Amino acid sequence: MPHQPSPPSPTLTEEEQVPVVDRWVYQDANENRSLTAGLGGTCIAILTFVLIFLYDRWTAGAINNLLFQWTLLNIVVSLFLISLSSLNYWFVMEALRTNHPRATSYQRRADGFFASSLVLLLLEPSLILVTVQLYYVGGVAVALWVVGILALWRGWREVR
Repeated sequence: MPHQPSPPSPTLTEEEQVPVVDRWVYQDANENRSLTAGLGGTCIAILTFVLIFLYDRWTAGAINNLLFQWTLLNIVVSLFLISLSSLNYWFVMEALRTNHPRATSYQRRADGFFASSLVLLLLEPSLILVTVQLYYVGGVAVALWVVGILALWRGWREVR
C-alpha cells in the first residue's frame, strides 16, 4: 500500500494560538484595542474641529490665548494616552499568544492609560465651551465632568 501524504495541518489564526483559558482575555484586549482606535479617531476629529473653527478667532485675539492652548494640549495629551492604551492592549494580545508572563502587567497599564485618556477626553467639551466664552454651559459641562471622574473613581475602586 503506497504511503499517502498526511493532509496539511490547518493554519491557526492568532486567536486560536492563545490557550483556551486566556482566549476571553485576548478577545477583550482585541475589542478594547479597537475601541481605543475609534476614540483616537474621535480625538483627531475634535482637534481638527477646534483648529478649523477656533484658530482664526485665536489669531484675531477674539478668544483667550491660554484657554485655547490648554484645549489643544488636552486634546493632544488625550490622543497620546489613547495611543499608548491601544499599544498596550496589543501587547496583551501578543503576550497571550506567545505565553509571555507580562500579559497582566500590560493589561493593567493599558487600562490606566485608557482611564486617563477618557478623563481628558471628557474634559474637551468643557474647555471648548469656556474658550468660546459660553461660561454657563461650560460650567455645567465642568460639573458633569467632575461627576464623571467621581463615577470612574468609585467604579475603579469597586472592581480593583
